Amino acid sequence: MSRPSVAVAIPAYNEAEGIGGFLVEIDAALAPHVSALRLVVVDDASTDGTSDVVQSTGGQLSAELDLSRNQVNLGHGPSLLIAYRRALSVQPDYVLQVDGDGQFLGADLRRLLVLLQDGAPAVSGVRRFRQDPWFRMVMTRLLRGYVRRSFGVAARDPNCPLRGYAAGLLGDLLTELSDRSLIPNLYITVLAARRGLALVEVDVSHRVRRGASAEGSTWGASRRSPIPWRLIEFSGRALVESRRFHAQLGRRPPS
Repeated sequence: MSRPSVAVAIPAYNEAEGIGGFLVEIDAALAPHVSALRLVVVDDASTDGTSDVVQSTGGQLSAELDLSRNQVNLGHGPSLLIAYRRALSVQPDYVLQVDGDGQFLGADLRRLLVLLQDGAPAVSGVRRFRQDPWFRMVMTRLLRGYVRRSFGVAARDPNCPLRGYAAGLLGDLLTELSDRSLIPNLYITVLAARRGLALVEVDVSHRVRRGASAEGSTWGASRRSPIPWRLIEFSGRALVESRRFHAQLGRRPPS
């Protein structure tokens, strides 16, 4: 099997404590098996020196490092789309995606790549034995039911941030998404299914965030609710956006 070229799209926000080691782990898992590897990190206006850590880690990598920083905090979805498009710009054979919080293992990115090389057009991880706060796991279960009922797509972990695509397919799917999409991975799951290309799902390991706090700083804490208020507010906006996405799908036939 010939060795492919691969780009990894990695959105990150306030991950200075753990992202350096995670990039080294990804590099060690993938670089020996590919002809070219690029790690595309998009720092979403972090306040903890994430970009400095990523830049200083570059000298330890076999991969080429592509680091950009948003001038203002755009959120995970828009930052992920920037990372995807920067990854596609170098015309790799495959694009992998993982978040910068390091809750996955580099070895599992290699597993996804093997499935893509075996002919799967799109692959998604399924987080087993989740190492997340209880409310994140409950939301994933609710999301799974919502995607099945609203879009007719059966996916065990429809918004999992560990996945991979044949580059041509990903580029096609991204043309149907707004740059400001809040939950692009979920929409990509739905769009692929409408083309008869359901993501190949594979169980993957899940670990606590690489850093001092297992929760991280994305959602913050809430004094009024056991669930962070920013997460509640985001979920409401994502629900409204997903209903608009559903309506748009209804106005055009499947590809």
